[in-house]
Amino acid sequence: MDAPNSDLVFNVAQLLKEPVGSTRKLNLDTPALALDDAETGEHGAGPVDARQLTGLAKVTRVGDRLLVQGDVAAQVEVECSRCLERVTMPVEGTLEEQFQPTVDVETGAPVARADYETDDITFDIDANHMMDLSEPVRQALLVALPMKPLCRADCKGLCPQCGANWNDGPCDCTTEAVDERWSGLRELRLDEFPAGDTSLN
Repeated sequence: MDAPNSDLVFNVAQLLKEPVGSTRKLNLDTPALALDDAETGEHGAGPVDARQLTGLAKVTRVGDRLLVQGDVAAQVEVECSRCLERVTMPVEGTLEEQFQPTVDVETGAPVARADYETDDITFDIDANHMMDLSEPVRQALLVALPMKPLCRADCKGLCPQCGANWNDGPCDCTTEAVDERWSGLRELRLDEFPAGDTSLN
């Protein structure tokens, strides 16, 4: 997700000129932020969007970098892991990221970095001294999403035969009768037979 959200881009030129330890408070507020536009992803099919996103971030100058710490909250639409219906749920995430300048704020010269300073741990501040929080916020909300979201705690899911949503009522499918001659197999526990056990041979 490389497209910036203009509501989450801030000019930090003045803060970069101030002494180490200087801080700023930033109010985060945007009506929408795309979290995942994959057709099929970890959190279900279709796009995952954050709506009514709000938050507060504290930006502190630490050496030649900026440390961003804060909290964000949004309404996120995802797919229920049982019934596959789209559902909107509140999600709260935590920010703690570092940003480094690419251009010296005083001279305008590119900032030279050693190889060990070029990594995925920090984000770049662009040549115009603009700090884009879109990606850190996106990552914070994605991490905060439940692995298996539910539309409600007692979601009944889908019928494995016809695919009907049992939340809307029972379907007309009948449960296939089980041959009682195989009933003993249901009592077996696989953990009682470790892999490689040859005692049954």
